[in-house]
Amino acid sequence: MVAPLVARPAGRPVALVTGCSSGIGLRSVPALVRRGFHVVATLRDLGRRGALDKVADEHVTVLRLDVTDQRTIDETVADVLAATGRIDVLVNNAGTAPPNFVEEAPLAQWRSVFETNLFGQVAMTNAVLPAMRARGRGRVVMISSVGGRAPTPLLGVYCASKFALEGYAETLRLELRHSGIDVVLVEPGSYRTPIYDTPLLDAPVPVESPYADDFVRLRAFYGEYIAHHLRDPDEVAELVATLATRRRPRLRHPIGTDAWIKLALHALLPWPAYERLTRRLIGLRP
Repeated sequence: MVAPLVARPAGRPVALVTGCSSGIGLRSVPALVRRGFHVVATLRDLGRRGALDKVADEHVTVLRLDVTDQRTIDETVADVLAATGRIDVLVNNAGTAPPNFVEEAPLAQWRSVFETNLFGQVAMTNAVLPAMRARGRGRVVMISSVGGRAPTPLLGVYCASKFALEGYAETLRLELRHSGIDVVLVEPGSYRTPIYDTPLLDAPVPVESPYADDFVRLRAFYGEYIAHHLRDPDEVAELVATLATRRRPRLRHPIGTDAWIKLALHALLPWPAYERLTRRLIGLRP
């Protein structure tokens, strides 16, 4: 049973989560409920709410929200505040990751990805900050990626948007230092989410592209990796729920063995060594 948006639902704090049709957003909903929240779970297309309805209970309200549409952002935040009087936690999760080589990605693709992955998170955050500031407390959890600090070929547009998100979040945290509002970044490694549900493995080889040989190698690498090495997104959802309630969270929270290894290598190795190792590991010529 999905709850309507009612005044001060059971006295619970309120968490607003974007991108809840699948993946980390979907899994975060029950995790937050278990931590005592009433969750306002949002998604762009209510026609894709089937999986969400299966995990929702009386402590979950499902609403339509498109992070690229300022009107729906303003209306949703206003409705939640009018009904509950509070938004304690915002989980900025909505995102997109079309694969492409950065040289060959059309500018329209760049703009679309940044519109969702960066500007959408900025718009959502700006919409909730006044209410959080008025109460003297709040938390913004931004779902970034290890790719926001150590990028991966063929996902460069996505990684660039996450690099930008990292800079935005770090600056925002510094600026909000004495407001009572915390900003935290979750940096997942490789988890079984829709980011990997792309046409990459079935795409034809771009024979006219200077990257044709690399594409074949990368497609083989990602195919094997997706089949055998993706982790359960429940791990990330539990971290999100933990960070929603932790008293003094630090800024960055990598999660996943591959994330920690990649960040350590990126930080410790000289660039030429890191570059050669990375290309070798993903099947490209060093």
